[in-house]
Amino acid sequence: MLSSFALCAACSTSSVSADANIATVALGKQADALAAPAVPGVNVPAIKVDTVGYPSGWPKVVIFNVDPAGAQLFDANGQAVGPIEATPKALGEDAASKDPVWQVDLGELPAGRYSIGVGEARSDVFEVGPKVYDTALVAAQKHFYFQRTRTALVEPYAVWEGDAYLRETASHVHDDVGWDLLDYPAKKRKWTVEGGWHDAGNFDMYVPSTAPTSQALLMAYDANPSLFADNQLNIPESGNGVPDLLDEARWGIVWVLSMQEDSGVFRANEAVVKWSPEGPADKDKTERWIAGPSSSATAKAVAVLARASVVYRPFDAKFADRCAAAAKKGWAWLEQNPGHLRAEKAPDSEQPLWDDEPEFNDFGARFIAASEMWRAFQEPAAQKRIAAALADERCSVKEINSGAWANLSRWGVAVVAADDTIDAKLREDARTKLRAAADELRMRVEGEDGYRCASGLNDYYWAHNSNLLEKAHVLAVAAEVFDEPAYEQAARDQWHWILGRNPNGYSMVTRVGKGPTTIYHMEWGETDRPPPGYLVGGPNYSNMRFLSPDAPAKALLWDNPRPLRTGTPAHAMWHWKQEELWEGGFIPEGEWIEGWWAVTEPDIIYNANLVLVGASLI
Repeated sequence: MLSSFALCAACSTSSVSADANIATVALGKQADALAAPAVPGVNVPAIKVDTVGYPSGWPKVVIFNVDPAGAQLFDANGQAVGPIEATPKALGEDAASKDPVWQVDLGELPAGRYSIGVGEARSDVFEVGPKVYDTALVAAQKHFYFQRTRTALVEPYAVWEGDAYLRETASHVHDDVGWDLLDYPAKKRKWTVEGGWHDAGNFDMYVPSTAPTSQALLMAYDANPSLFADNQLNIPESGNGVPDLLDEARWGIVWVLSMQEDSGVFRANEAVVKWSPEGPADKDKTERWIAGPSSSATAKAVAVLARASVVYRPFDAKFADRCAAAAKKGWAWLEQNPGHLRAEKAPDSEQPLWDDEPEFNDFGARFIAASEMWRAFQEPAAQKRIAAALADERCSVKEINSGAWANLSRWGVAVVAADDTIDAKLREDARTKLRAAADELRMRVEGEDGYRCASGLNDYYWAHNSNLLEKAHVLAVAAEVFDEPAYEQAARDQWHWILGRNPNGYSMVTRVGKGPTTIYHMEWGETDRPPPGYLVGGPNYSNMRFLSPDAPAKALLWDNPRPLRTGTPAHAMWHWKQEELWEGGFIPEGEWIEGWWAVTEPDIIYNANLVLVGASLI
C-alpha cells in the first residue's frame, strides 16, 4: 500500500512557482545521493529534435549542444544525404539547462525519415511529412479511455500497437461508493454517480479538474472539428456517428452532471479519505466519499456544461438540453452566492481540495463560467461579470500566463477575445490582455531560452509540461485572433519541446516519439510499456531539485549507475517506484516526503491541454 502523499500527488498541483533562489532542503543521505540528470552526448543525444518529427511547411529548428560546424543529414538507413548548410545561431549557455546551445533551422526537406550527425554526436530519428502528428493526436485522446472508471477495459479497445491494457470488470461500482462526506464517518446518505475518469495516477476524481478537462476537449473540437472523426480512437462508442473525442468528453461530463445538488451547486469530488491500494482499479474496494459543495467546482461545471449544450446539439439534442438546464441552474446558484464556498475534507483526511485550498480562490472559475454563459446563452448578467473580471488584478498578464488549473482567466480572455457577439469594449479589453500575454511569452521564446521554451527559470514546478502547454495555447489563440505568424511559431516551439526538443532529450508523452518508459500510476505503473498518450508532469525543480541541483529544466531524470533492488536495470533514466529514491540516497529510507509522482505522474488535465494545443496547431 502506498502513502497518501503518493496517491494524492497530481491532485496537489500548484500554480505557485518555485523561487529558483530559495535554499535547497537537504533530503536523505546526501553524501550517498548522486544526481545524474540528462547530459548531452552521455545519456541523451547532443543534438535535440522533435522525436516525432516536423510537418512539411513548418520551420524545422534543431538544437545542438555541440558545435554544428560540419553537421550532416542522414536518411533512415544511416546514409549521408548531404551537409547542413544553414547558418547556426550560437546562444552560449542556456540558463535553464546549463547546456551549450546552437539553434539551426534545417529549412525545407522532402518527406522522409532523417537523423542529424556531427562528429560522434547523432540525433534521434525524426520524420518529415504532411501528417506526422496524426498518431500523436490519437494517442493523446486514447489516454482518456485508459483512465475511465466504472467500466471494464476489454479487447479490442484496450489495445495499442499490440499491447493490451485490460481491466476485468468495472471499477468503483462497489457498495462503498458515493457516501456523503457531510455525514462522515457515518454512512447515511448515498450519491449515485456515473462515468468519469480517474484524475491521475490515483483513482480519485475531482470536479475542479474533470470539468476543465472536458471543457478543453470541447474547445479542441471547436478549434478544429475536421481533426476529430468517428471511428478514430477504437473505443466502444466508435461507429455511433459522433466524433470519438466527443464520446470521450461525454464520459467526463456525465460524472460532472451526477455531482449536482437540486439547489444547483456542485459537489467537489469523489475520493477516498486516505489512500487506495496499488493495482487494478477494479480490485480497489476502498470507501469513496462525495465531498461537500464548492463554488469553484460549480463555476467550472457551469462553464463546461454551457459549452456542451452547444457542441452536442447536432448529435444529441436531449443531452444538450440536459447540459443547458444544469448550466443554468448552476449559474443561478452562483449569482445568488457570490462568496467563495469552500469544500471541506474529513478531519483525518489528507485529500487535497484543489481550488478550495486556502491559497486559492474561485475567481478564474467564475470568469470562465461567465464567458461560457454569454457565449452559449447570451446571459445578460454574464457581461457584467466579465467586465469585472477583466478589470481585476487576478486577470493580469502574469495570471494569464501562469494561472494553471487554479485560475482559468486565460480561457476567459480567450473566449471573450474571439466572441463577435459580446460588447465591443469587452472584446477589445480581452484582446489587449491577450496580446500583452502573448508578447511576454514570445519574447521569452525568441530571446531568452536556448531551447525556445516559454518557461521562465521559476516555472519548473509541479505540472510544468501542462503549464507549458497552457502558454502554448495562449500563443495559439493570439495567432488566430491577430493573424500573427510569430505567435504561431512560438506556440509550435512549445509543442516541439514537449515531443523531445528539450534538455532531457525525450518526448514527454508515452508511446509518442521517444517517450517515457514508465509512469507513476497505480494501475499502469507496473506495465512493461506504459499505455499510449500519457503526458507526464515533467521537470520539477521545486520538489525534485536533488535530481538536478544546478539546472531547473533537468529536474526529471535519474541515470541510475547500477541495477536497483526493484529490478530496474542500470541507466533506466525514467522512474516511478519510491524505493529507487531511497536506494539512490535522495530521501531517507521509508520516507515519502517527496516522490516520483512530482515528475512522472500524469493527470487528465495535462492531457486535455495536450489535445487542445494539438488541435490549435495541427
